[in-house]
Amino acid sequence: MDEIACESIDRLISVEIRFGSGLPRGVIAPLYEAARRQSGQPLTYLAASTLRSRLQKGDRILIATGAGAPPWLPRGETDGPLGAAAIARALDLALGIKPILISEERNLGPIGAAVEAAGIAVVDADMFVARNACAMVVPCPLGDAAGKVFAREILRAHDPAAVIFVERTGPNAAGVFHSISGSSRSADSVANLQHLAALARAEGILTVGIGDGGNEIGCGLIASAVQKVQPFGLTCRCPCQKGVATVTETDLLVFCAVSNWGAYGIVAALAALTGDRSILHDAECEKRMLSECVRHGAMDGAYARLAHAVDGVSAGANVAMLALLKEIVDLSLTTYARGF
Repeated sequence: MDEIACESIDRLISVEIRFGSGLPRGVIAPLYEAARRQSGQPLTYLAASTLRSRLQKGDRILIATGAGAPPWLPRGETDGPLGAAAIARALDLALGIKPILISEERNLGPIGAAVEAAGIAVVDADMFVARNACAMVVPCPLGDAAGKVFAREILRAHDPAAVIFVERTGPNAAGVFHSISGSSRSADSVANLQHLAALARAEGILTVGIGDGGNEIGCGLIASAVQKVQPFGLTCRCPCQKGVATVTETDLLVFCAVSNWGAYGIVAALAALTGDRSILHDAECEKRMLSECVRHGAMDGAYARLAHAVDGVSAGANVAMLALLKEIVDLSLTTYARGF
């Protein structure tokens, strides 16, 4: 398949839909363009085609997700878990991959619920080895030192073929984690998965970052653009004064307007590449994933409420986004003789 469909997928998932105030506006397009210049190809095409070429049936992959921290987002947010679940489902169906989802203990309930709503059973380690169509969820410890140990141990335990980060905050140049609004989070309050990204890259394991703000793991590839474009990109609201831009890089970056959409975009590109429309989940699955994620405590990251929304975008709009992605894939795989 050529890259035309993925150009459309990229355009769709990078459409900015934001409050009139309260979140940065006018930032998605320039940051997407920075990522596109860095990659040289449609972001979703490069991610999907690389995953397809690098992964083999039976390979294990790590999918890290879960943004936010107490007190505002005590069990994480709805952006991230749904995208992670969609990727887990798609890679299981399309390539026979075995996904392991990782996050802080507090986030595992909503993440596991989203995965099971997508049709993938969350099982223990013994059953994970014995069958397909399943996933594991593994807790990550908090803090910097523990993050270094965890990175070594989980790579040694599972020997993953890829590590994918969906809406996972990374530290800035001073080692401080930030929200996109410029406020800081203590390194002791979150899992320090920047060490996993760095070690995986050093060992030649494919890493993919998906982000929508510039403070997420992977966006270190466009750090200078984030510093210029984001209101708190260069100077934040905490004493470190080093801005929200993360320095953590991945091999590939999919920058988008909502991180779930970036994950869906990769799945849509993979569906177009493989010719298998079924790996992109349907509207009912999307509704189910969101409902279960919220029921288990994940909040909308914009409202910080148990709302059926993602980054302030309604459930209906997210379903519509999915419908448009499916239409792009369906028509890209259709041959029609007009007769005139």
